[in-house]
Amino acid sequence: MSLARRVLSESAAAAVFGYIAAAALEAALIRALQPTEWELAWVGDAALAIALGIVVYLWRHLLTTRRELEERERSELVLQTQLSLAAEIQQRLLPNVPPTSHGFEWAAALRSAGKIGGDFYDFVEITPGVWVILVADVSGKGIPAAMALGSLRFAFHTLARDGSSPAGIVRQLSRVFYEEWLGGLYVTCIVATFDLTSRTLTYTNAGHPPGILAGPDSIRHLDRGGPAAGLFPEAEFDQELVQLRAGEACLLVTDGVTEALEGQRPLADDLEAALDCRGAPSAAELCQAMMTRALLGHGPVGTEGWDDDRTVVVVKVCESVASEAEGLTAAGGERELSRQGALS
Repeated sequence: MSLARRVLSESAAAAVFGYIAAAALEAALIRALQPTEWELAWVGDAALAIALGIVVYLWRHLLTTRRELEERERSELVLQTQLSLAAEIQQRLLPNVPPTSHGFEWAAALRSAGKIGGDFYDFVEITPGVWVILVADVSGKGIPAAMALGSLRFAFHTLARDGSSPAGIVRQLSRVFYEEWLGGLYVTCIVATFDLTSRTLTYTNAGHPPGILAGPDSIRHLDRGGPAAGLFPEAEFDQELVQLRAGEACLLVTDGVTEALEGQRPLADDLEAALDCRGAPSAAELCQAMMTRALLGHGPVGTEGWDDDRTVVVVKVCESVASEAEGLTAAGGERELSRQGALS
């Protein structure tokens, strides 16, 4: 509807309402006062004046309400624009997964419950063949979580490139977060260093759902560590060194995944079953399967409308380096024999 038509419609409605209000008020006064003929004219004028005052008041109230609604809509539009921009920046902070090398495959997926989530993952290569992984969940949502994630990423990159151990990285992260937020915001996380040459994993867990290291015939939960980072001014964290074997997969998730599957079959069973099946699924296939199951989960029992960020990171250890070298040598020998046969 055009502005002119809307103004005309509202004016007509106000006039009709004023007429009805004046007539009703005049009738009520006549019944109550039983006026003379001279007084009757006065009553009619008074009723008309009162009705006109009511209409003017309602008209002004309507204009004020409309102006307030327009201001709210404008503020909401600005807020949604800012949230969309923050969500885009947050998405850009997520790195590409490392390339396949030394028999290691990598995959990661993140699904936010809202425009801005509190989940985050990162990969930093500190020396050739040595990667430090962070899987984290910042308490809270919205703009504060986005600000905290920016600080978290910067601090993690700085500490990882300084060569700190996983426990040392989380200890410093905890101190930085407490100094900045005084416990108002905190981070649960797993920091893990993968040495692709020695095939070892060193990790620490800061109040985070335990990671799962599963092979065809074994399951280990990565739960050594300490409290959530940023809750206390000083905190200590344990770390553990694990030797990796060919065929194993390391699964790291946030609590949005574990809570989504509360009361259902454990993820560790799914991971072990997937690794036992024929066809040796890749890291990307495992990651997709785990995320699909997490998205189908209904959340904690008895919680209506539950939703949370969900993050899945998978590191798959494929055939051994020795096997790769043997394969390359055998392939080279076959090519050499073929070349000699062609020459003869």
